[in-house]
Amino acid sequence: MTQLVTTSELQLIEEYTMQTMAVPQEVLIERAAMAVQEVIGAGNFDLSNVLVLAGLGNNGADGVALARLLHLQGIDVSLQFVGNLNRAKDSVQHQLKIAEHCGLTRSEKSDFQKATLIIDAIFGTGLNNTIPDGLQKMMRAANHADNSVVAIDVPTGISANTGEVLGSALKAKSTVTFGYEKVGLTKGGGKKFSGEVIVKDIGLLTPENFIFSQAK
Repeated sequence: MTQLVTTSELQLIEEYTMQTMAVPQEVLIERAAMAVQEVIGAGNFDLSNVLVLAGLGNNGADGVALARLLHLQGIDVSLQFVGNLNRAKDSVQHQLKIAEHCGLTRSEKSDFQKATLIIDAIFGTGLNNTIPDGLQKMMRAANHADNSVVAIDVPTGISANTGEVLGSALKAKSTVTFGYEKVGLTKGGGKKFSGEVIVKDIGLLTPENFIFSQAK
């Protein structure tokens, strides 16, 4: 039996891991990035021109960390932020500072047609409203480009709880999700847009006697 989590359950697990068990957030971000790097390296992906689309929250921080790891690996990687970087969480700013120290510079605009692999690190589990029109347009353009997409945790545009498409969604070839599979990846648009779902252990710790609401 595979346990599934909702966003509220995931938040409880993350809070327990970081607050009660004292696992630093930076450790979880690094392990998440390394997990996606491992999947990309083991998969049949063209890594000649990788584009990382990073949001302003913790999913974006995972993406920035991954971009750094790929850059240090000698891979041609572009890092583009979706949204105003001045509004980014501290975790994103911290990861960007590390990446810049490692010689990775962010791109202001990227060409989807040139990218051989797109990393979707825009929202993850944090999306709960219909995405803005401009972002929907960008995702439709990405979906029409001849490249592969790997989503981090949950494809952008998909509700992690219901699988509903919140406007438009970025269609992934693979989705690397952390700790537990999210409910929204198993139903509706989430099942359609997630591609192959790969669950990776990044060190999340579950409270004793924690009761999961759903399983498959």
